[in-house]
Amino acid sequence: MDTDVSKFDPLAVGPLDAVRASLARQRQSGCPVSPVAPGLSFVSRHQTARQALLAHAALSNEGNFVLEGDGDGPAPPALITQSDPPAHSALRDLLRPGFARTSITEATPWITGCVNELLDGRPDGGPADVVGDIALPLTATVIARLVGVPPDDAGELARLSLAITAMLPASFVHSDEWRQLETYFTAAAQQRRAASDPPDDLITRLALGTIDGQRFTDQEVAFHAWQLFVAGLESTAYTIGTTVYELLRVPGRWQELRADRSLLENTREEGLRYGSAIRWVFRSVHEPIELGGQQLAVGDRVIVGLESANLDEAAFGSDAGQFDLHRADARRHLSFGHGIHLCLGAELARLEISAALTAMLDRLPGLRLADGATFDEVQSPMFCGPQRLDVVW
Repeated sequence: MDTDVSKFDPLAVGPLDAVRASLARQRQSGCPVSPVAPGLSFVSRHQTARQALLAHAALSNEGNFVLEGDGDGPAPPALITQSDPPAHSALRDLLRPGFARTSITEATPWITGCVNELLDGRPDGGPADVVGDIALPLTATVIARLVGVPPDDAGELARLSLAITAMLPASFVHSDEWRQLETYFTAAAQQRRAASDPPDDLITRLALGTIDGQRFTDQEVAFHAWQLFVAGLESTAYTIGTTVYELLRVPGRWQELRADRSLLENTREEGLRYGSAIRWVFRSVHEPIELGGQQLAVGDRVIVGLESANLDEAAFGSDAGQFDLHRADARRHLSFGHGIHLCLGAELARLEISAALTAMLDRLPGLRLADGATFDEVQSPMFCGPQRLDVVW
């Protein structure tokens, strides 16, 4: 292994080009699973990442997204993104109706209306920040309705949630932001339990639902409800921002998509692949396993590099590091995970991305990057995307 690879830090925060160059060197090292610290390995290749995500018996979801706990504050329950069967399966069964395809399809006109309201609020010709003025308000509003949060509260909950995700992979349960969120969602759970006719939303499902005959505690409802809220917030917004940037960065792309809407679905999937809004997931080794030629021991941790896998030349061709709205296999990305832990909200995210792009294509034919606009990256080891994107039309 060369010196550059040996110094590889999978949680590094830096310019996008530098981070992706580092990932490319890791893939080219010939070692799809590389030790990066004692007891910690990184999966860089697409095929091996898929294998890791399918090996749910040996590679536990326990502790996903958190590198180390600090013992300060309440211990999180077995969240859906941090649990294994049978608890994971029971949680999915409880929550799945809220993400049913029919429910999401029925919400399409309302989501489209949300995008149009956000565009109505911008002055003629702009300017606008695609992320801050359109994408994040959209995703906050949509997930708030699904979870059961009043629209007037969505903005503040989004602000607190963004502060918490900026802490990851460090523990967040000691933070003031989490204490505020826990208080909020605990009160919501208590309101649902006291109501004679509670609304049909995810907080109600959590507050009144049971697993193995047991109800969740108020604290457990708070953790689960917040996780659902935050899961629908950032990654989709950053994907919208990245996709719009790539469509505007190269002359002719925006107009090509406006002229041929049959390319919209594939453009969306390429935005998900190339954007790779969630850079990695963690797994904990619960059974000895050989992965990518490396023997992993019980107690080890594994970082599955979703971003690296999505840019793997062996999977997507020599131009994998480029955005191509014609890429035939774009949908093979791992941005929603793979296997039993595939994101419950995948179809909702796809709908939001398509709705945002469609509304902008319809209403902003002359959309272009504002003078001096750059890809102003979010500063996070976990998320990838622009924290703002200035445009005019």
